[in-house]
Amino acid sequence: MASWDRYFGGGQRGKVPVDELHFDRNNPRFTPDKQPKSNTDVAIIEYLDRTADLGELVQSIAASGYVDIEPLIVIDRNDELIVLEGNRRLGALKVLRDPKIAEASNVAVPELSDEIKKTLQEVSAFLVHHEDEARNLIGFKHINGPQGWDAYAKALYASNWLDDELKKGDGGLSLTDIAARMGDKHDTLYRIVSAIYVLQQAEAAEIFRVEDRVKKNFHFSHLYTALTYSEYRDFLGLDKADRTANPPKNPVPPENLDRLQRILVWLYGKKSENRQPAIRTQAPDLSNLKKVLGNQVARRIMMERNDLFEALQMTVEGGDRFSKALVDAQSSLRTAVTEVVNADDDEETISIAEDVRTRANFILRSLIAHKAASSE
Repeated sequence: MASWDRYFGGGQRGKVPVDELHFDRNNPRFTPDKQPKSNTDVAIIEYLDRTADLGELVQSIAASGYVDIEPLIVIDRNDELIVLEGNRRLGALKVLRDPKIAEASNVAVPELSDEIKKTLQEVSAFLVHHEDEARNLIGFKHINGPQGWDAYAKALYASNWLDDELKKGDGGLSLTDIAARMGDKHDTLYRIVSAIYVLQQAEAAEIFRVEDRVKKNFHFSHLYTALTYSEYRDFLGLDKADRTANPPKNPVPPENLDRLQRILVWLYGKKSENRQPAIRTQAPDLSNLKKVLGNQVARRIMMERNDLFEALQMTVEGGDRFSKALVDAQSSLRTAVTEVVNADDDEETISIAEDVRTRANFILRSLIAHKAASSE
């Protein structure tokens, strides 16, 4: 019998001293790109203050006391009561109860009256025996509520839930059922869970790790948006999405894993090899890469040189490429003309100017000759 059993009296609801409650250090909200610096209470509180407006909740409780209406959802792990739902509230309570934690986590706490302090001693909790129970109880509020999760955290949570349901066989929930319990649109959940499965396949094959991305933030939307385009899906050899079924695990054919690696590096870079991502911003780069993948010549250049700008030029018709290049050159020359008073008069600069003149004369002669030939 655990030491805290007496708080529940053999049932599932009870009043529990705050000191008996512990953070969920496996919180699915802690994704590889957004997580506490360590597993300590102070680090988790710092994270909550940074990402979930913990300070605002602290000020509210300090002013009005802890309003004990909705119970925290807890589970027994190794004889400890772990808070599955309500970690933000637990963080606020820990800060308000312990000045040392407040100081270490740099959360401002106003002076508390004795009446307010009395509300911070114990809180209502609902004990679940398996995380399945918690999922059904948490549902919409925990994921899409006032402190809603980002798409990556939501996708990880939903995919883990679906994986557990699949283990149950025919009696398990489908992704459609899970979407209803989460208060989310099925199409949205299908897209992000599908992207998680692609990402997990890459990590299992050791061809990509989220931690090895170049940018600090992990822009998960790059991947799940890309996978809605036929050009990306065709490049990876993905079947057409069947939203009447659960998204498949390991959806990329084994022979296309090298292409999956290319896509992920183009999207996120590879820090360990100092390879920068081709996608600087989702708009317009994601669409530009889509155009490249849909053009055989451009796709080959992208695969050989990893240069999105150069590959993109191949998606433009030859005449259009020439016109664009000529207009761009004219624009650059106009700038050079205005800045010529600041130019160096060394041999290299003069040589560049002579080269520009030679090329410009060649273009002019070619255009005149072409026009004359056309008029004959």
